[in-house]
Amino acid sequence: MASALSLPERGFDDLPTEVAIVDSRGDIVYTNRAWRQFAENNGHDGPDDFLGVNYLAVCEEFRDESEEAGLVADGIRDVLDGKSDAFKLDYPCHSPTEQQWFLLRAVPFEGEDGDRYALLMHLDITDRKLAELRLEERNRQLVSIAGVLSEDIRPPLSAAVRASETLAESGGDEAWRLAHILHQIDAVVQTGTVLAENAPTLEFESVELRDVAESVWHRVKPRDASFLVVDSRAFLADRELLSYLLENLLATAIVRAGDAARVRVGTAAEGFYVSDDGTDVAHQYETMFDSATSELDGEMYSLATVARVAGIHGWDVNVGGSDMGGTCVTVSGVTWV
Repeated sequence: MASALSLPERGFDDLPTEVAIVDSRGDIVYTNRAWRQFAENNGHDGPDDFLGVNYLAVCEEFRDESEEAGLVADGIRDVLDGKSDAFKLDYPCHSPTEQQWFLLRAVPFEGEDGDRYALLMHLDITDRKLAELRLEERNRQLVSIAGVLSEDIRPPLSAAVRASETLAESGGDEAWRLAHILHQIDAVVQTGTVLAENAPTLEFESVELRDVAESVWHRVKPRDASFLVVDSRAFLADRELLSYLLENLLATAIVRAGDAARVRVGTAAEGFYVSDDGTDVAHQYETMFDSATSELDGEMYSLATVARVAGIHGWDVNVGGSDMGGTCVTVSGVTWV
């Protein structure tokens, strides 16, 4: 076969990827060296070049044993029948000694005889799949650890919060300060747990800024603060993580501006913003990442959480002054829908 190879066939023969060509009936009319070598290494006992072997029939033979075999047969048949412009599928191909995964791609073309053919390529994606499996296992471990820590710390923390609130009712600045700190710790634990649980399973969907912001505002439970959604658009986000991001922004706005704060939410050129009439903390935010997390106060810790949640989405965070004299936090890089 080597002496009769055309220029394109010689090129395919030098590819490290398994390549075959099937005709409109599914019969193999060409295989490259990598295809033949892989078959030999895995105990193939049929024709060395596979010529004349019906690829679809082989897949159909294993349809009941392998879901992927049936999908491959159907996908390639659709390509050959002109019902599909291309087909691809990840599938496992483990041997007794090692795990392997491949990506099958099938693309159609018309031959010189006017018949319809399909070029089949099997790309080795084992390294990628193993990395994905390691990441999934690591994420499962993180979620498990987060759940255990949350279950261990929440009961005593809740008891401490209730005790501090009772103490605060009797008066005293230190009692109120203790209650405030415990509430901050509780929020940090809750946010950390949500981040750990959602990072492996982000669900991006179309969310309306107004709907999420107003829902979060009711949870913040401000006293005499005024709140206004100036304008709103829909964009892609994980709804639960976006809620935590906005909850941190709105809560810290109340802390900065007090119970009678004015808080505004609206859209920016590439995202959205939350502004208030409290103090301007832009300078503190610029130096925030120069400090250890343990050195950050509650407000800066919340902004650090906002930055982490934004980063998970691929967004950027900028902190500057607002036109009301306070702080304006802008989140950019969102995808509008």
